Amino acid sequence: MTADNIGVTTATLDKYGEEDFIAVLVRYGLFVGAIFQFVCISAAVLMSGNDSQDTVEEEARLIDEPAQGSGNAARRLHKIRKLEKKKRR
Repeated sequence: MTADNIGVTTATLDKYGEEDFIAVLVRYGLFVGAIFQFVCISAAVLMSGNDSQDTVEEEARLIDEPAQGSGNAARRLHKIRKLEKKKRR
Protein backbone atom coordinates (compact mmCIF):
# COMPACT_ATOMS: atom_id res chain seq x y z
CA MET A 1 0.00 0.00 0.00
CA THR A 2 1.35 3.35 -0.95
CA ALA A 3 0.63 6.67 0.67
CA ASP A 4 -1.81 7.55 -2.11
CA ASN A 5 -3.91 4.45 -1.51
CA ILE A 6 -4.07 5.12 2.23
CA GLY A 7 -5.28 8.68 1.61
CA VAL A 8 -8.04 7.42 -0.65
CA THR A 9 -9.05 4.77 1.87
CA THR A 10 -9.34 7.23 4.74
CA ALA A 11 -11.27 9.66 2.55
CA THR A 12 -13.86 7.01 1.76
CA LEU A 13 -14.36 6.11 5.43
CA ASP A 14 -16.52 9.19 5.83
CA LYS A 15 -19.98 7.79 6.52
CA TYR A 16 -22.05 10.56 4.97
CA GLY A 17 -19.83 12.02 2.27
CA GLU A 18 -20.15 15.60 1.16
CA GLU A 19 -23.16 17.59 2.27
CA ASP A 20 -25.55 18.57 -0.45
CA PHE A 21 -27.40 21.87 -0.67
CA ILE A 22 -30.57 20.54 0.97
CA ALA A 23 -28.68 19.27 4.04
CA VAL A 24 -26.99 22.64 4.50
CA LEU A 25 -30.30 24.44 4.04
CA VAL A 26 -32.02 22.24 6.63
CA ARG A 27 -29.17 22.64 9.13
CA TYR A 28 -29.15 26.44 8.92
CA GLY A 29 -32.95 26.51 8.93
CA LEU A 30 -32.93 24.61 12.21
CA PHE A 31 -30.44 27.10 13.67
CA VAL A 32 -32.63 30.02 12.61
CA GLY A 33 -35.71 28.30 14.05
CA ALA A 34 -33.98 27.70 17.37
CA ILE A 35 -32.89 31.34 17.60
CA PHE A 36 -36.44 32.47 16.75
CA GLN A 37 -37.91 30.26 19.48
CA PHE A 38 -35.39 31.59 21.98
CA VAL A 39 -36.31 35.18 21.11
CA CYS A 40 -40.05 34.46 21.39
CA ILE A 41 -39.74 32.70 24.74
CA SER A 42 -37.49 35.45 26.08
CA ALA A 43 -39.98 38.11 24.99
CA ALA A 44 -42.86 36.23 26.61
CA VAL A 45 -40.97 35.89 29.89
CA LEU A 46 -39.85 39.51 29.96
CA MET A 47 -43.24 40.92 28.97
CA SER A 48 -45.18 38.75 31.41
CA GLY A 49 -43.16 40.25 34.26
CA ASN A 50 -44.28 43.75 33.25
CA ASP A 51 -47.95 42.75 33.02
CA SER A 52 -48.01 41.25 36.49
CA GLN A 53 -46.80 44.54 37.99
CA ASP A 54 -49.51 46.44 36.12
CA THR A 55 -52.27 44.12 37.33
CA VAL A 56 -51.03 44.37 40.92
CA GLU A 57 -51.14 48.17 40.72
CA GLU A 58 -54.58 48.08 39.10
CA GLU A 59 -55.89 45.69 41.74
CA ALA A 60 -54.49 47.89 44.52
CA ARG A 61 -56.23 50.89 42.97
CA LEU A 62 -59.54 49.01 42.86
CA ILE A 63 -59.19 47.97 46.49
CA ASP A 64 -58.46 51.55 47.59
CA GLU A 65 -61.59 52.92 45.91
CA PRO A 66 -64.40 53.42 48.39
CA ALA A 67 -67.52 51.35 47.94
CA GLN A 68 -70.55 53.43 46.95
CA GLY A 69 -72.93 51.43 49.14
CA SER A 70 -73.88 49.10 46.34
CA GLY A 71 -73.00 45.46 46.12
CA ASN A 72 -71.83 45.86 42.52
CA ALA A 73 -68.41 47.20 43.49
CA ALA A 74 -67.84 44.40 45.99
CA ARG A 75 -69.06 41.83 43.47
CA ARG A 76 -66.76 43.24 40.79
CA LEU A 77 -63.78 43.19 43.18
CA HIS A 78 -64.59 39.60 44.14
CA LYS A 79 -64.73 38.64 40.46
CA ILE A 80 -61.33 40.27 39.81
CA ARG A 81 -59.76 38.44 42.75
CA LYS A 82 -61.29 35.18 41.60
CA LEU A 83 -59.89 35.64 38.08
CA GLU A 84 -56.44 36.47 39.46
CA LYS A 85 -56.51 33.35 41.62
CA LYS A 86 -57.56 31.30 38.60
CA LYS A 87 -54.66 32.73 36.55
CA ARG A 88 -52.15 31.63 39.20
CA ARG A 89 -53.19 27.98 38.86
